[in-house]
Amino acid sequence: MANTSVFTWMKWLATILLPLGIQCIPAGETFTVPMREFLVSTIFVIFLAAFELLPNMLVGLLLPVAYVITGTVPTQTALGIWSGNFMMFMIVGGMIFANALDESGLLNRIVLWAGTKCRGSLLKLLMALMVAGLVVMLVSFTNGWMVTIVLCYGVVKALRLENTKEGILIMIVAQIVSTAALNFIYSPVTVGLWGGGVQMVVKDFEMTWWTLTVYNLPFIVTQFIIVFVFYKIYKPARELKGGAQYFEEEYAKLGRLTGREKKAIVLTVLLFAYIIAQPWHKLDINYGFIIIPMLFFLPGIDVATKKKSLDNVNFGFIVFIASCMSIGGVGAAVNIGPAISTYVTPMLHGCPIPLFLFLCIIFGIIMNILMTPSAMQGMFPGPLAALGTGLGISYPLLPFMCMFFANDMVFFPYENAYLLVLYGFGVMTMKDFMKYNVIKMVITFVLFWVLVLPFWYMTGLI
Repeated sequence: MANTSVFTWMKWLATILLPLGIQCIPAGETFTVPMREFLVSTIFVIFLAAFELLPNMLVGLLLPVAYVITGTVPTQTALGIWSGNFMMFMIVGGMIFANALDESGLLNRIVLWAGTKCRGSLLKLLMALMVAGLVVMLVSFTNGWMVTIVLCYGVVKALRLENTKEGILIMIVAQIVSTAALNFIYSPVTVGLWGGGVQMVVKDFEMTWWTLTVYNLPFIVTQFIIVFVFYKIYKPARELKGGAQYFEEEYAKLGRLTGREKKAIVLTVLLFAYIIAQPWHKLDINYGFIIIPMLFFLPGIDVATKKKSLDNVNFGFIVFIASCMSIGGVGAAVNIGPAISTYVTPMLHGCPIPLFLFLCIIFGIIMNILMTPSAMQGMFPGPLAALGTGLGISYPLLPFMCMFFANDMVFFPYENAYLLVLYGFGVMTMKDFMKYNVIKMVITFVLFWVLVLPFWYMTGLI
């Protein structure tokens, strides 16, 4: 008790009082009792996660129980994410797949190989690390963020670039790869949380594996533009002393492709082939993520081991993800989406769609200060879809896509666990971190208006 800070007590107070306040709102025909209990349970549990008052696994266990105890929905609906499809098995399989690729050494080889192509040029190195990092994120379904951060830090450390312009630029690349990439690279978690949330409003809505990549093509381009602009702003040394030699030496240490790496490549190609061929074989994409990771462990393949690829799976986080994904299904069951649209849409009457989408980004930046990205993904896709469709937006996921751009638009390292790891390596001061992130935020806003919005109008998403 004595060690609990005043700020922590304030967070507990807010977590308890806000749901109590909602509980005091009289229910009626529009705002029904199940809706009220849904909001009370969801906000209480999400705040526990957002303020990090309880571990994610405990929060994940609590949410479906809260839905049942409060009478929001029956047990089969509260636990529908586990019994309705294979999505959760897919997420577990995706994490195992990423761990197995890392254990094989293939991800490390990709980044070091890219570094050998820079020939000592800092700009080429930055772009090579970007491409290599995005490839790692792609083949690991966004689970390879730590590989890129560690390897970028390794480059900074080896070339003695701590607290230099060059070192900061390299870590900016690490940040973009680990956070911004979540907006345009396929991930089972993203499909589950975002798609499930929108189904609260549009029950037949489905996300495909290519959705974010195709619809956010301009956002991909903006990341390379951001790196180039920072290169011009910081005016670093064009050539890195010892840069080419470092990558060549590290890559040479790897030798030729090992048998494990070759097998990992074959299994990766097999998984992507299965995903791409889904329109022809008609089998659920989930099956590929469940079956193919198992192949890494078979006798004769032996790419992965239980200790490194299975035991490192964060099952507590999986329980939390499952509960966040269930929010969409439970919200749809109590018709919360249409109710939100009914109440809030009139307040937005006459609001231009571009302004609304821009406000979604601002809202995301604010929420990112108060909540974890996981909590945002669980809480807001449905409500924003309801508001967006009420304003006439064709693609209901678009408002939350805008909001989640804020995942990479931060002021402080604590706003994202990935960035906390990045900052923890001590390559830059807090002043440096905040300075470049504020500048990056401004650049992103400009490119959003210049590139992203026109593309969405052209493709009919708005």
